[in-house]
Amino acid sequence: MKKLLIICPTQFGYHIDAYYYCKYLKEYYSVTYIGWDGGLERIDMPGIEVHYVPWKGNMLIRGLRFLNRATSLMKDKPDIVFIKYFKVVSLALRLIKPNFRYILDIRTGSVKANSVRRTMQDIRLGFEARFFKNITIISESLSKRLNLAHKAHVLPLGADIISNVNKTFDEIKLLYVGTLSNRNMEVTLHGLKKFCDEFSDSVSVVYTIIGSGPNNEEKRLKNIVDYYGLSDVITIKGRIPHNQLKPYFDSHNIGISYIPMTEYFDVQPPTKTFEYLLSGMAVIATRTSENAKIVNEKDGVLINDSADEFYEGLKEIYDKKNSFDSREIRNSNLKYTWKNIVNNNLKPYLDKLA
Repeated sequence: MKKLLIICPTQFGYHIDAYYYCKYLKEYYSVTYIGWDGGLERIDMPGIEVHYVPWKGNMLIRGLRFLNRATSLMKDKPDIVFIKYFKVVSLALRLIKPNFRYILDIRTGSVKANSVRRTMQDIRLGFEARFFKNITIISESLSKRLNLAHKAHVLPLGADIISNVNKTFDEIKLLYVGTLSNRNMEVTLHGLKKFCDEFSDSVSVVYTIIGSGPNNEEKRLKNIVDYYGLSDVITIKGRIPHNQLKPYFDSHNIGISYIPMTEYFDVQPPTKTFEYLLSGMAVIATRTSENAKIVNEKDGVLINDSADEFYEGLKEIYDKKNSFDSREIRNSNLKYTWKNIVNNNLKPYLDKLA
């Protein structure tokens, strides 16, 4: 069995793409994974050898420690070294150990709000990527933005079927799962407040938000919920491990894929849109280019990124409640499953290199 070393700057199980690469490649490759020990609950996967690198010391010490552990694992001579882009470290590893088959995997460009910082980060990413012969990237539009379209293989985003429960839509049970960083989620609260003021007597509404951010985003959202007196409607749950999300996908029927409509988010396919649809949920999604490729009128509604638009999206969902078919939503999006993407895209690409 060929050996595959996956290098990722995220604790195992918390980078969804890498988690599913492992899940569906382990039948064909001997997979070893190395990532940071982020102090989060450890997630195990039978058949995957996982190595944790301690997160302690300053940036230089951490980087050197990670490089040392990664190079030590390469003594086993993996057939392919698959690296999720890791600032400086991925390039350093490529230069220190040049005689391996590397794949650099790019899942995102910079999403910094500051245009100067965003441009500089994208330039650095593009520069480091040029040292790699083989590159996988999340979307064609991002490959063009980074000037890598001539050499990058598009490895699209996907999802697994988290819930097989077929939903009904007489009630509105909203679910958001994802980061709260730089997402302006308070806009959805303002829009929901307006909807509740108008329709609370005629429809039952709940909204569960799962996620966290580095700048007290949870606290800010909770303060807005308290201010509006909507604590019986809106629940801010914080971070929940991916393998514990099923009860929420089972019990909610409308997924919120709210992404600010900016140039830098526009090229990012949203993981949660796929997960909602494959769980048979209708979707309220902002009208980014990538969301517009996925969501159609049978799946949900597309909106702009404002409170009034979120309110209008809720009204449209409520008006169309009898037209959604949970089973049809799920079945029409099966092409986006991770199993399909790994077996029909990533595995053939790896096999060709190996």
